Amino acid sequence: MYRISFFIVLMTICLPAFSCEITMGYRTSARLPLIAAMPSNQGLYKAIYQRAAQNINCKLVIKRAPKKRTIKLLNEGAIDFYPGYGFNQTRSEFTHFFENGLTSHSVVITHRDVAKIDNLKQLENKVLLKPYGGRKSAIEEQDIMVRYGQDLDIADAIKVIEKKQADFFIYNKASIDYYLAQQPNAQIKIHDCCYLAKPMHFGFSRKSKHYESSLNPNYLPEQAVSVNNVPYLVNEGSVASAFANAVKALAESGVIKQLEQQYYSAALDSEQPASSDISATKH
Repeated sequence: MYRISFFIVLMTICLPAFSCEITMGYRTSARLPLIAAMPSNQGLYKAIYQRAAQNINCKLVIKRAPKKRTIKLLNEGAIDFYPGYGFNQTRSEFTHFFENGLTSHSVVITHRDVAKIDNLKQLENKVLLKPYGGRKSAIEEQDIMVRYGQDLDIADAIKVIEKKQADFFIYNKASIDYYLAQQPNAQIKIHDCCYLAKPMHFGFSRKSKHYESSLNPNYLPEQAVSVNNVPYLVNEGSVASAFANAVKALAESGVIKQLEQQYYSAALDSEQPASSDISATKH
C-alpha cells in the first residue's frame, strides 16, 4: 500500500507542470518536412513550436482538420495559431502575425511541356491550382481560372499538373525541392522566376484566450495595412507575446536554422496523399 502510494506521488512529481496549453491548427494533409500527414504531427513545425511552448512553461497541442475548417476555428479563437500563415488585410482582422524564423521562397510548378516562364504576365488565361482556404494572391488579379482542391498537398498537386488538369501551382521552393528529392518526377518543371524569399509568419488568433492587445499609436491609417502597420499591438504580458518572443529567441540563437537543416536533410515517413476534390471558379 505504501509502495503504491509512493509510486503515485513520484509519478506526479516527475510529470511536467504546464501553466497553459497552446493549440496549433493545421490541415489534414502533409507538407513535408514541415509536418506529416494526419494522424502524425511530426516535422519541423512541431519541433519549433513545441520548444517555444516549453520555454514559456506551456504545452503544445496540435489539432488537424480540413483547412477551411481550421481557419474558421482560428478566426473564432478555438485554436490559437496557424504555423505558416501568409498575411493579407482580411486575415489581419482576426489574426496577429509574428515571424516564425523560417523563410518562404515561392516558385511556379508546371508540366515539363510548358515553355520557360520569366514573369507572371505569361500566366494569363492559364489555370491556377490551389487549396481551399489559401489566401488570394496577386496572380489571381489577372485573367486566370482557379481550380481548388480540398486539403491539397504537393503529391496531389503534382498528379493534377501531370494530367494537365491545371496549368500551374505555386509552392515553397524548399518544400518542392525536398519532395522531388524523395519522389523524382520528369514530368514536372520548376520556374524560379517571379518571387523573392521573404520571412514566414505564424498567425495567432486575436480571439484566443491567450491574446490581448491595445491600440497601436504608430499605426498609419493613410498607408496600406501590412504586417508592420496594423491598428493594434499585442500586450507584452500576454501568453501570445511570450510565445512569439520564445519563437524569436529560437531564431536568434540559431536553433531554428539547425532544426531546418536537420529536417530538410532527413527523410520523414512517406506522404499519405489526401484525395483532391477539385472544383473550378473563374476569376
